[in-house]
Amino acid sequence: MAKDLRGYLQEFSQECPEQVVELEEVIDPGRHEVAAYLKLLEDEGQLPVTIFQQPRNLKGKPSQFPLVHNIFATRSFCAMGIGLEGSNCRTGLVTSFAEMQECPVNYEVIKRDQAPVMENIWRGEKADITLMPAARYHEKDAGPYFVMANVLKGKSGDFYDVTMSKNMITGPRRMSISATGHRHLARIIGEYEAVNEPTPVAVILGHHPAFYLGSCALTDYGNDDYRTIGGFLGEPLQLVPSASLGDDFLIPADAEIVVEGLTIPGVREVQNPFGEITGHYQPPQMYQVMEVQAICFRNNAIMEGILPSHPEHFNLGGISKEGSLYNAIRRLVPGIQAFHLPHSGCSRFTSYIALKKKTFRDVQVAAMIALAEQPNHKMVIVVDEDIDVFNEAEVLWATITQTRWDKDLTIIPRVQSVRNWLGDACVIIDATLPEDVPDFPEKNIIPEEVLNHIRKRLESLR
Repeated sequence: MAKDLRGYLQEFSQECPEQVVELEEVIDPGRHEVAAYLKLLEDEGQLPVTIFQQPRNLKGKPSQFPLVHNIFATRSFCAMGIGLEGSNCRTGLVTSFAEMQECPVNYEVIKRDQAPVMENIWRGEKADITLMPAARYHEKDAGPYFVMANVLKGKSGDFYDVTMSKNMITGPRRMSISATGHRHLARIIGEYEAVNEPTPVAVILGHHPAFYLGSCALTDYGNDDYRTIGGFLGEPLQLVPSASLGDDFLIPADAEIVVEGLTIPGVREVQNPFGEITGHYQPPQMYQVMEVQAICFRNNAIMEGILPSHPEHFNLGGISKEGSLYNAIRRLVPGIQAFHLPHSGCSRFTSYIALKKKTFRDVQVAAMIALAEQPNHKMVIVVDEDIDVFNEAEVLWATITQTRWDKDLTIIPRVQSVRNWLGDACVIIDATLPEDVPDFPEKNIIPEEVLNHIRKRLESLR
């Protein structure tokens, strides 16, 4: 049986029943109630996979689609999503991502009558997205949004681009597509608009966690993301010809819900404010518009969402990029030991790199690769291999005690340009042991064999 969301939820519930909450209370996502519920749980230190069994749709009536959140709320959940032990959620998770990205798997096309997502199809006027439990997340959000994956097919090449993006719902059959300039989506739409053609779009509102994690890998334009996702699934992704976009446009056969639509060439409408990953509101901007052609969904379909600028958002986007950046750095700096995009930098803007360095040049090269590969990257801190990059206190300790600000701080102007209000300069901090200070004090440690001995004794007492 192909991997899908419901199968994963069943397995996860059996393995970690204490990490699943099913809420039977009626809740209204369009009035910020889902966001409030998840935020209050987070404030209490709880990040369970949460299934809202009775959400309201955008008409204020009971939705037929339950809504699930927090699939990616912890690194352990993400590790389990790609088949690892939940405890293997640090460097092992990063290196596994790095390996999976390099091993794409070709997809498999099945017939429509074999595809679960084709069990129900709403077409034309019946394809009403306001019947779905889409959410407003933050107080000043301009409207309800889908915040899952958008699929586009290259106009000038036979490839599919799968990008996590947002779609603001503006009517029963109308929504935006957030195809910003630094993303592949805008380039694909531009190719269709150059010949005055609409761009086919599919929005995937529920699939196996590996589908979305694989879609966030940093790949070149023209990469077939369906094949990359197959590498993360560990099996061919099953696809099926779309219901309304033609037989040559393929959608995931095992998705829970797929919204199919066409962009309107040359048309732009205002989207935002929207509370985005930085924890700030994106200002109103003009974005592409799509008209919904069909909604395909499984029997008893489950809709999936992401709470923006919270742990599930950070992990989903950050961990995949950790693997991609680890790969990019390793090609030129084989001494890399670990790489992390911490939540304190929204898993986008700050990175910590642990190196077994040969010379100071390794520090600069590794850091500059990270800055070049990740848009909006603002700060890179490089530490020695004995520093745990997943322990922010250790990283900051090395930064404070081993960095000489007049020598180990490099500011590079005019690098980034995606969010102008963030500034365009970047900083590299070399927090490794100075090479030119031979009498630099040695780091104090507790003997590892004693730590292991006491660790075993404590475990036996639990």
